[in-house]
Amino acid sequence: MLRRPGLGVYLVAGWPNREIYGRVVKELGGVVDFYELGVPTRNPKYDGPYIRKAHREVETPTWLRPEVPTYAMAYWEDYRANPTKLFNLAAEVGARGVLTPDLLIDFHEDFDTYIKLCREFGLAPVFFVPGKFPHKLVERLAAAEPDFIYLGLYAATGIELPVYVERNVRIIRQLVGDVYIVAGFAVDAPAKAARLVEAGADGVVVGTAFMRRLQKSPEEALAFLREIKVALR
Repeated sequence: MLRRPGLGVYLVAGWPNREIYGRVVKELGGVVDFYELGVPTRNPKYDGPYIRKAHREVETPTWLRPEVPTYAMAYWEDYRANPTKLFNLAAEVGARGVLTPDLLIDFHEDFDTYIKLCREFGLAPVFFVPGKFPHKLVERLAAAEPDFIYLGLYAATGIELPVYVERNVRIIRQLVGDVYIVAGFAVDAPAKAARLVEAGADGVVVGTAFMRRLQKSPEEALAFLREIKVALR
């Protein structure tokens, strides 16, 4: 079980370079409760401009991960012709599950294939849903007993819009019962993270805000995560 409230971080594998990535991943285990390992892609279609750029900058992925529950985050579109390849990668890096943000948006007809592969590889299902989500779909996801359901607060990572996100968190909380809810996209301040937990999220994920700081200074990036963790507790 993931810790409640929990702090997760997203980082593209091998970014910003092998040395810094390896250094910071070793320290993340003492700071975060779970980790999203971004699988580099040429088309990170639901990511904001900063993370899109990071995907393009990775020449060789580095599959290190901290000693916390880790989830491989990749786009289903890249592996749809051979999804077993993605699950093999997740198993090789010791991931608990595979998170594919475009599965339920663009390829919902592949839901059963995803569930089947989770069972075959002994991985926990994890799901991403956008801010505007069908209630019946969310109830179906909760019935699949996932490790978590990830609620995307905005249209893309790192881009904040005038949307009442706490309301969406409260709605999904009512629909899924005790299923773990992760809130992410544009979580860039400790107070914002705390408000999401107060609204009903079990955990938050920080991506763009962490990566911006990491490019400047690993110490600054890790200190930022510690500030959020204090706010959550």
